Amino acid sequence: MADAWRQQGGVGAGELDVLVGAVEELRAEQAERGGFRTRQIGHLVAAQTRQEMGLAQTEAARSWGAFYSSASGVLHGSSSGADEARRQFEDVTAAMEQLFLGLPERADRLRELARLEVPVQQDADEVARMTDPRAGMYFFSAAVSGRWLGLLPLYRLLPEEGRWPAAPYLRRLLAKESERVCAWVEGHLDEIRAQGPGALSQVVAVVSEAGMAACALLTRIVRAQPDRFVLLRAAYWAVDIPVAERSGPWVAVLESILRARTFTTHESWESGLLLRALVDTAHPGGHLRTGEDRLGVIIRSALAGVLADHLGDEDARLQAEIVNDLGEVTLAAPPHATVVALMRAMLDLALTEARLGVPVTQRLRGVHGKLPQDEHRVRLVAVHLAESWPLDSGRVEAAAGWWQAALDAAREVGGGAWPSADLADFLALVHTHCPQELRADLVAALTEGLGAPPAAEEIRAWADASPGPVPRRWRIVRGLSPVLSEAVRAPWQPVLALLEEKYGPPAARPEPVVKITSWVESYGGLSLESFTARAQADGTAAAVAELAATPVTREDEDDDDGDDGDGARAGLLGELVAQHPDTWAADPAAVAAAAARPALQSAYFNALHHAATSGRLSPGLLGPLAETAFAVRPQDADVPQAARLQLVISNLLHRLWNTGASLGDAEADAVAWLRTLITGWSTPRLDTSSPLGAATTAPGGSALLSLTAWGIQHALHAGEGLPEQLTAVLEELLGAEPDDQTLAIIGFGLGQLHHCDPAWVTDHADTLLSLDPVWRPAHSWLTHGRPDPVLLARLDRAGLWQALCAPHAESALDRVFFALLDETEPLGSAGAFLAGLADRTGGDKAVSVMLSRLATHTAHAGSHAVAERAAAIWRAALDAGLPAAALHGVGHFAFADSLDQDTWLELTAATITRQPDLEDADHVAERAARTPLTPAAQLIAASALNHGPVDGYRRTATIGHAAGLYANAPAENTAEREALRRALINAGAIEDAYGSRQTPSGRNGP
Repeated sequence: MADAWRQQGGVGAGELDVLVGAVEELRAEQAERGGFRTRQIGHLVAAQTRQEMGLAQTEAARSWGAFYSSASGVLHGSSSGADEARRQFEDVTAAMEQLFLGLPERADRLRELARLEVPVQQDADEVARMTDPRAGMYFFSAAVSGRWLGLLPLYRLLPEEGRWPAAPYLRRLLAKESERVCAWVEGHLDEIRAQGPGALSQVVAVVSEAGMAACALLTRIVRAQPDRFVLLRAAYWAVDIPVAERSGPWVAVLESILRARTFTTHESWESGLLLRALVDTAHPGGHLRTGEDRLGVIIRSALAGVLADHLGDEDARLQAEIVNDLGEVTLAAPPHATVVALMRAMLDLALTEARLGVPVTQRLRGVHGKLPQDEHRVRLVAVHLAESWPLDSGRVEAAAGWWQAALDAAREVGGGAWPSADLADFLALVHTHCPQELRADLVAALTEGLGAPPAAEEIRAWADASPGPVPRRWRIVRGLSPVLSEAVRAPWQPVLALLEEKYGPPAARPEPVVKITSWVESYGGLSLESFTARAQADGTAAAVAELAATPVTREDEDDDDGDDGDGARAGLLGELVAQHPDTWAADPAAVAAAAARPALQSAYFNALHHAATSGRLSPGLLGPLAETAFAVRPQDADVPQAARLQLVISNLLHRLWNTGASLGDAEADAVAWLRTLITGWSTPRLDTSSPLGAATTAPGGSALLSLTAWGIQHALHAGEGLPEQLTAVLEELLGAEPDDQTLAIIGFGLGQLHHCDPAWVTDHADTLLSLDPVWRPAHSWLTHGRPDPVLLARLDRAGLWQALCAPHAESALDRVFFALLDETEPLGSAGAFLAGLADRTGGDKAVSVMLSRLATHTAHAGSHAVAERAAAIWRAALDAGLPAAALHGVGHFAFADSLDQDTWLELTAATITRQPDLEDADHVAERAARTPLTPAAQLIAASALNHGPVDGYRRTATIGHAAGLYANAPAENTAEREALRRALINAGAIEDAYGSRQTPSGRNGP
């Protein structure tokens, strides 16, 4: 049915997934005898403990299915003797006790079971029946006897995908009996794997604490190629093993991990850690392993084997080949490609052995024995020989072996797709240092390695078909030719001449196949340093003139955006101006004239605008700058980058007028120019995803913003309301077909417009103050405008409440609480306003968010006056009888230290009687713990435990604060202290509730 609905498309995919999931759960329940009863038990457990049953609790709950079956049999006439009836009654009674008796009532027995030194099977059966997850977690955190491992059913001890209650117990047992625990895990690996990779990962994390005692078990686990997170746990184990304890089996574990692509593909840093561990272990402390200690040989062979395995993958071979210089690779910052890190590890080990005097044939034995004869093998040999030359060349016997290895390598240098810099360095070294008696042999070896050059006919055929791909062997010879002797190059000269004719001379040293462009190259070869120097020497205008005339190179022939390089020049000019804004703003007319083109002029003025916005431009420079920018405004809108320059000029005018300054004689012309931009931009539209953002990046939208800023400053100076030049434009826009971008700009400035001319706003209240539909200016003001409590009060109240309930209404909610903080009460009674908001659909959540944000503001303000007013709003919310969900956010007042403790305790205690689930329960408990002597603090901490987070670090923190409060509370048996004691027990902190856990200072506490 679900598949049919999917094909018809009549039901949403998410809803179908929920339906299919529910059907699958029902099928599983029906397939299991007693499944319905197990689900019922699960609901009861969740209601009592706020936790879902895990594997162990589910198995324990299945006993209820057997009880129902047995009872049904008796009712329908099956024979049942007195002993059987008694047994059934006892089992049902015990199960009912586990299910319905609260944890505080069972705490004494739980502690008794956990402290048993010699438990028996009857005790284990009692633990097995526990359906309360909290009871199981406490038991395993406190159980002391090793006998439980053999007595408890397997399902009580197995990990689950996301949790493992028995882990603390097994950790303690592992410290005493590591072999026994490892054997238990190995004996139940299939059952553990069946629980999922998360379960196996937790097991590996625990057994790793056994050190090398877990090596055999981990070897079996990692060889099964499991989940990468399992391998990650095993990797951490391997790194933590002391060097002195590492052995061949330890190497085998690392070898298996490094062969797993599921690990190396995603965990490049950890792969590098393992490789460093292997290299450091081969010959620790710079001492050569000799005699029967063959661990260094084992590691060398293992590295070569793993590398050969990786090089069998085509993608890995490509990753290795595009690295231009293996000498620049380091395991201290391992590369993302593990195959490259493996090559570096082999080179590091070989170099270490060279320092220790190991002969070259022996230290390269793994390379020659495990890797096939190809370009990667010869490259490794060549790089190692280049790195070991300073060590081997000074010893006669070592030098002879080195030169023999070098000649052998020379016979294999012609393979691969691209030449590499490290191979070229090796060839340069042998060319420079080759003894006279070996030069003929070297030429012969290189001639053999590079192969026979192409015939003249093949060269002509390629030239006639050009352009086309250069054959691989030709590319290799061309890249290496600068370091080859004349005798080696001579047979290839026709090819080299042809390629040089087409592509120019080869680089002195092969360049990377994949090249990361530098900061300079990102500006088309333009140098920031050289133009900075020119500006310092000859002035900013001269530097810009030179920049405008300097050609821009393009690395990619396809990179042609039609701007003739002005994009690169503009980027560089922006960087130049940002270095010393005041210097560059000293003579804006000269710089603008030198820039000549709108692309460079906009870059120049925009960089200075950013400097002014960030406070890095001297205020006195802004006026002349804006005047100059307006003077060079483009007269032809079709000129390239004209719109960009218009936007920048408008932004500068806005910045200037916001400071209260004037543009002088040019101001009237500027106002007229802005009105022209607005007229050509505004158009009917209601589908903009972010109207204000889109408007402010368009010249016309920026012009409307700037014109509004001018009008507001004019009104403030004249004291006569908004000028006609502005109101005429606004009225025309408000009366036209709606444009969401235009109205968003008007709404952004609505607060200032109302402040300067409330009468004008009143005359246009229908369009300005309505909140329906959402494109009205008032909506933009609620989200982005300047707060104005009086204006907020003038908005339609029902529409305002509706807007506050919308998603992402945080900014509007902030305006509300600022208005509520105002002692003049522009919104009326806080309680009545909040009650009206809470009555709306989603209003309770909106009130909660607003109270939370009010608490944040109170905490940041640090003002006792603000705190008193905020407390009055909190009290009004309580008195208004709001829904419980509306009070959730007041938990955030725990951060407001300016709110005195007595008031906070009073209001929080009153709140939890209506809404015990408060935001930031851990911080609520922490603040309550400041005054452990007060009954209210004890009740608040108990509520935080009972209704706060059920897991995670916040749960741990809540328990710690509540336990500390309990430990420092008076010993009298009051109702509040008893409530906190029970809450601690229900949270699993049983020892804290019994006062038997000691803090480092010796007092009872968390």
